[in-house]
Amino acid sequence: MMAGEIFEYGMIMMKKALFLALMSTLGLSAQASDKLSYDYWQFGYIHSEGELTSDKTGYKIDLVGSFNDSTYLRYIAQEQTADIWTDSNPGEVTAKEYSIALGWHTPMGRSTDFFAEVGYLKQDAEGIIPGDTYGNDEDGYLANIGIRSRFAANWEYTLSAGYRDIDFSAYVDEINHEDDNDTVYGFETRYYFSKLWSVGIAVSEEATGLTSGLNLRFTP
Repeated sequence: MMAGEIFEYGMIMMKKALFLALMSTLGLSAQASDKLSYDYWQFGYIHSEGELTSDKTGYKIDLVGSFNDSTYLRYIAQEQTADIWTDSNPGEVTAKEYSIALGWHTPMGRSTDFFAEVGYLKQDAEGIIPGDTYGNDEDGYLANIGIRSRFAANWEYTLSAGYRDIDFSAYVDEINHEDDNDTVYGFETRYYFSKLWSVGIAVSEEATGLTSGLNLRFTP
Protein backbone atom coordinates (compact mmCIF):
# COMPACT_ATOMS: atom_id res chain seq x y z
CA MET A 1 0.00 0.00 0.00
CA MET A 2 1.43 3.39 -1.02
CA ALA A 3 1.94 6.18 1.49
CA GLY A 4 -0.82 8.26 -0.13
CA GLU A 5 -3.26 5.38 0.12
CA ILE A 6 -2.33 4.80 3.76
CA PHE A 7 -2.92 8.50 4.49
CA GLU A 8 -6.27 8.45 2.68
CA TYR A 9 -7.31 5.27 4.51
CA GLY A 10 -6.33 6.86 7.84
CA MET A 11 -8.40 9.95 7.07
CA ILE A 12 -11.43 7.79 6.22
CA MET A 13 -11.10 5.87 9.49
CA MET A 14 -10.71 9.11 11.46
CA LYS A 15 -13.85 10.55 9.86
CA LYS A 16 -15.75 7.37 10.74
CA ALA A 17 -14.49 7.55 14.32
CA LEU A 18 -15.54 11.21 14.61
CA PHE A 19 -18.93 10.42 13.09
CA LEU A 20 -19.51 7.55 15.55
CA ALA A 21 -18.42 9.73 18.47
CA LEU A 22 -20.80 12.48 17.36
CA MET A 23 -23.69 10.03 17.00
CA SER A 24 -22.89 8.60 20.43
CA THR A 25 -22.98 12.10 21.94
CA LEU A 26 -26.29 12.85 20.23
CA GLY A 27 -27.68 9.58 21.53
CA LEU A 28 -26.70 10.42 25.09
CA SER A 29 -28.23 13.87 24.70
CA ALA A 30 -31.47 12.32 23.47
CA GLN A 31 -31.54 9.99 26.47
CA ALA A 32 -30.89 12.87 28.86
CA SER A 33 -33.54 15.13 27.33
CA ASP A 34 -36.45 12.78 28.05
CA LYS A 35 -35.62 11.91 31.64
CA LEU A 36 -38.15 12.88 34.30
CA SER A 37 -37.17 15.69 36.66
CA TYR A 38 -38.05 15.80 40.35
CA ASP A 39 -36.95 19.40 40.76
CA TYR A 40 -39.58 21.92 39.68
CA TRP A 41 -41.82 24.82 40.67
CA GLN A 42 -45.41 24.84 39.51
CA PHE A 43 -48.34 27.27 39.74
CA GLY A 44 -51.85 26.83 38.37
CA TYR A 45 -55.58 27.50 38.36
CA ILE A 46 -57.99 24.86 39.74
CA HIS A 47 -61.76 24.41 39.48
CA SER A 48 -64.03 21.94 41.34
CA GLU A 49 -67.67 21.14 40.76
CA GLY A 50 -70.08 22.43 43.39
CA GLU A 51 -72.44 20.35 45.53
CA LEU A 52 -74.32 22.50 48.04
CA THR A 53 -72.08 25.34 46.93
CA SER A 54 -71.30 27.06 43.69
CA ASP A 55 -68.40 25.73 41.66
CA LYS A 56 -65.15 26.23 43.55
CA THR A 57 -62.23 28.07 41.98
CA GLY A 58 -58.75 28.92 43.17
CA TYR A 59 -55.03 28.26 42.76
CA LYS A 60 -52.51 25.52 43.48
CA ILE A 61 -48.75 25.76 44.11
CA ASP A 62 -46.61 22.63 43.79
CA LEU A 63 -42.90 22.64 44.75
CA VAL A 64 -40.71 19.56 44.36
CA GLY A 65 -37.03 19.08 45.23
CA SER A 66 -34.94 15.91 45.01
CA PHE A 67 -32.50 14.61 47.64
CA ASN A 68 -30.85 12.07 45.34
CA ASP A 69 -31.66 9.87 42.34
CA SER A 70 -34.63 8.18 44.02
CA THR A 71 -36.10 10.41 46.77
CA TYR A 72 -37.65 13.85 46.80
CA LEU A 73 -39.72 16.22 48.95
CA ARG A 74 -43.01 17.70 47.72
CA TYR A 75 -44.90 20.70 49.14
CA ILE A 76 -48.38 21.70 47.93
CA ALA A 77 -50.51 24.71 48.88
CA GLN A 78 -53.92 25.32 47.38
CA GLU A 79 -56.95 27.51 47.98
CA GLN A 80 -60.51 27.44 46.61
CA THR A 81 -63.46 29.76 47.16
CA ALA A 82 -67.19 29.07 46.69
CA ASP A 83 -70.56 30.70 47.35
CA ILE A 84 -72.90 28.97 49.82
CA TRP A 85 -76.44 29.47 51.09
CA THR A 86 -77.67 28.80 54.64
CA ASP A 87 -81.29 29.64 55.48
CA SER A 88 -81.42 31.65 52.25
CA ASN A 89 -78.48 33.77 53.37
CA PRO A 90 -75.73 34.00 50.75
CA GLY A 91 -72.14 33.77 51.86
CA GLU A 92 -68.68 32.70 50.84
CA VAL A 93 -66.36 29.89 51.95
CA THR A 94 -62.62 29.69 51.38
CA ALA A 95 -60.86 26.35 51.87
CA LYS A 96 -57.09 26.20 52.17
CA GLU A 97 -55.05 23.02 52.08
CA TYR A 98 -51.36 22.40 52.73
CA SER A 99 -49.36 19.18 52.46
CA ILE A 100 -45.77 18.03 52.64
CA ALA A 101 -44.76 14.55 51.50
CA LEU A 102 -41.68 12.40 51.10
CA GLY A 103 -41.56 10.72 47.69
CA TRP A 104 -39.70 7.79 46.19
CA HIS A 105 -39.43 6.80 42.52
CA THR A 106 -37.91 3.99 40.52
CA PRO A 107 -37.62 3.48 36.75
CA MET A 108 -40.02 1.17 34.92
CA GLY A 109 -38.45 1.91 31.54
CA ARG A 110 -36.23 4.36 29.67
CA SER A 111 -38.48 7.33 30.45
CA THR A 112 -41.19 5.93 32.78
CA ASP A 113 -41.18 5.96 36.59
CA PHE A 114 -43.26 4.43 39.34
CA PHE A 115 -43.57 6.74 42.35
CA ALA A 116 -44.98 6.63 45.87
CA GLU A 117 -45.52 9.43 48.39
CA VAL A 118 -46.51 9.63 52.05
CA GLY A 119 -46.94 12.81 54.04
CA TYR A 120 -48.86 15.21 56.28
CA LEU A 121 -51.99 17.12 55.26
CA LYS A 122 -53.54 20.23 56.83
CA GLN A 123 -56.88 21.81 55.91
CA ASP A 124 -58.27 25.17 56.97
CA ALA A 125 -61.78 26.15 55.84
CA GLU A 126 -63.38 29.47 56.72
CA GLY A 127 -67.00 30.56 56.25
CA ILE A 128 -67.91 34.22 55.90
CA ILE A 129 -71.42 34.17 57.39
CA PRO A 130 -71.97 35.46 60.94
CA GLY A 131 -72.84 32.58 63.27
CA ASP A 132 -72.49 29.86 60.65
CA THR A 133 -71.17 26.36 61.29
CA TYR A 134 -68.94 26.21 58.22
CA GLY A 135 -65.20 26.04 58.45
CA ASN A 136 -62.82 23.79 60.35
CA ASP A 137 -59.18 23.08 61.02
CA GLU A 138 -58.33 19.45 60.37
CA ASP A 139 -55.15 17.51 59.72
CA GLY A 140 -54.18 13.95 58.80
CA TYR A 141 -51.96 11.98 56.48
CA LEU A 142 -51.86 11.29 52.75
CA ALA A 143 -50.51 8.50 50.57
CA ASN A 144 -50.11 8.47 46.78
CA ILE A 145 -48.90 6.03 44.14
CA GLY A 146 -48.62 6.57 40.42
CA ILE A 147 -46.81 6.43 37.10
CA ARG A 148 -45.00 9.25 35.28
CA SER A 149 -43.88 8.86 31.69
CA ARG A 150 -42.07 11.12 29.23
CA PHE A 151 -43.56 9.18 26.31
CA ALA A 152 -42.29 11.67 23.70
CA ALA A 153 -39.64 14.38 23.56
CA ASN A 154 -42.11 17.14 24.49
CA TRP A 155 -44.91 15.18 26.16
CA GLU A 156 -45.41 13.67 29.60
CA TYR A 157 -48.32 12.09 31.46
CA THR A 158 -48.99 11.18 35.10
CA LEU A 159 -51.52 8.66 36.44
CA SER A 160 -52.05 8.63 40.20
CA ALA A 161 -54.24 7.27 43.00
CA GLY A 162 -54.18 8.28 46.63
CA TYR A 163 -55.84 8.31 50.04
CA ARG A 164 -56.52 11.25 52.36
CA ASP A 165 -57.06 10.48 56.05
CA ILE A 166 -58.79 13.73 56.94
CA ASP A 167 -62.29 14.93 57.88
CA PHE A 168 -63.01 17.30 55.00
CA SER A 169 -64.98 20.43 55.81
CA ALA A 170 -68.76 20.06 55.89
CA TYR A 171 -69.20 22.76 53.27
CA VAL A 172 -68.24 20.19 50.63
CA ASP A 173 -71.62 18.48 51.08
CA GLU A 174 -73.39 19.30 54.33
CA ILE A 175 -75.90 16.43 54.11
CA ASN A 176 -73.65 13.63 52.84
CA HIS A 177 -70.40 14.89 54.24
CA GLU A 178 -69.89 11.76 56.40
CA ASP A 179 -69.87 9.68 53.22
CA ASP A 180 -67.12 11.66 51.52
CA ASN A 181 -64.76 9.45 49.56
CA ASP A 182 -61.21 9.90 50.80
CA THR A 183 -59.76 8.16 47.72
CA VAL A 184 -58.32 10.41 45.01
CA TYR A 185 -57.69 9.55 41.35
CA GLY A 186 -55.90 11.84 38.93
CA PHE A 187 -54.53 12.22 35.41
CA GLU A 188 -52.27 14.93 34.00
CA THR A 189 -50.80 15.50 30.57
CA ARG A 190 -47.98 17.97 30.00
CA TYR A 191 -46.36 19.67 27.00
CA TYR A 192 -42.77 21.01 27.18
CA PHE A 193 -42.39 24.05 24.93
CA SER A 194 -38.80 24.51 26.11
CA LYS A 195 -36.26 22.74 28.35
CA LEU A 196 -37.29 24.94 31.26
CA TRP A 197 -41.01 25.56 30.80
CA SER A 198 -44.03 23.32 30.35
CA VAL A 199 -47.81 23.58 30.61
CA GLY A 200 -50.06 20.90 32.07
CA ILE A 201 -53.75 20.00 32.15
CA ALA A 202 -54.95 17.91 35.12
CA VAL A 203 -58.22 16.17 36.02
CA SER A 204 -58.92 14.41 39.33
CA GLU A 205 -61.77 13.02 41.41
CA GLU A 206 -61.50 14.30 44.98
CA ALA A 207 -63.65 14.82 48.07
CA THR A 208 -64.29 18.37 46.88
CA GLY A 209 -65.72 17.00 43.62
CA LEU A 210 -64.47 16.58 40.09
CA THR A 211 -61.46 18.91 39.89
CA SER A 212 -59.63 20.21 36.84
CA GLY A 213 -56.66 22.53 36.50
CA LEU A 214 -54.27 24.31 34.20
CA ASN A 215 -50.70 24.89 35.40
CA LEU A 216 -47.34 26.27 34.36
CA ARG A 217 -44.14 24.48 35.44
CA PHE A 218 -40.54 25.69 35.62
CA THR A 219 -37.86 22.99 35.71
CA PRO A 220 -34.45 24.51 36.57
